[in-house]
Amino acid sequence: MTDYHHPVLEQEVADFLVRNPSAAYLDVTLGGGGHTAAMLARLAPDGSITSLDRDPEAIAQGQARFAGDARVHLHLSPFSRLADFCPPESLAGALFDLGVSSHQLDERSRGFSFESGAPLDMRMGPDAESSALEWLKNTSEEEMARAFGSNSDLDRPFALAKRVKLLLGEESQPTSDLLRRAVDGIYRPRDNERASLLARVFQAIRMEVNREKDEIRQGLSAAVVALAKGGRVAVLSYHSVEDRAVKETFAEFEKDCHCPPRLPVCVCGGNHRRLRKVLRKPQEASADEVARNPRARSAKLRVMEKV
Repeated sequence: MTDYHHPVLEQEVADFLVRNPSAAYLDVTLGGGGHTAAMLARLAPDGSITSLDRDPEAIAQGQARFAGDARVHLHLSPFSRLADFCPPESLAGALFDLGVSSHQLDERSRGFSFESGAPLDMRMGPDAESSALEWLKNTSEEEMARAFGSNSDLDRPFALAKRVKLLLGEESQPTSDLLRRAVDGIYRPRDNERASLLARVFQAIRMEVNREKDEIRQGLSAAVVALAKGGRVAVLSYHSVEDRAVKETFAEFEKDCHCPPRLPVCVCGGNHRRLRKVLRKPQEASADEVARNPRARSAKLRVMEKV
């Protein structure tokens, strides 16, 4: 069985979501199937869970893990297309476990790693339009700089984009080493700072290749439609850019009034609110869980309920 990370806040997610064991649930990011399994353990024979993943390897893993259990329905799909599998008001709960899996990071051929000489790919699934290398070659300096700034809050994004473009013109077969040289040339990092900077550069590129912020907004919006009244959506995010996209999307569904700010009084009816907070503040992993699973260190769990 392929190695995947241990699911973060596994039992907490199941506690918040699975309140009716005979209802239908959704895991939009199957990965190794840990969260799906935790929810499945709480379902009655007439309950069900639909699990999506854009990575064919994750779907193959899930088919092997859940073979013979008719309650599980697996689909190769980005979560922005969840409406294809979940009709309106059909779900009691939905889970979004964002970011890249440990399996994807560890598989050198997938191109997520900044290990020396690794390919620049970073596609989570076949729906991605281009590899990381193709994106770097085809995007403009201005657009690349925007991605470095907005996806990772990097300093000097224009200088970094210019340096990347310069190095691309000098190398016939670029690998992860190109980005390492670009980072060294712009930031002059100490040895203990280089990995963190590279991680942020790779994050910025990966999010563009996989349209991650659009996926978050479109997926969460579709989940709100698919939830029945009283149904819950839980989101695990792992860095500030993901979490910001989640908060901004949820905030739109918490508004009663959709009138333009310039109007002196509400004329829309003021009854548009669709979500309320279950957790006032995001829940984080305990010290014990972080010790067992370092990936949990940066995790934030947000839970909302449909009203």
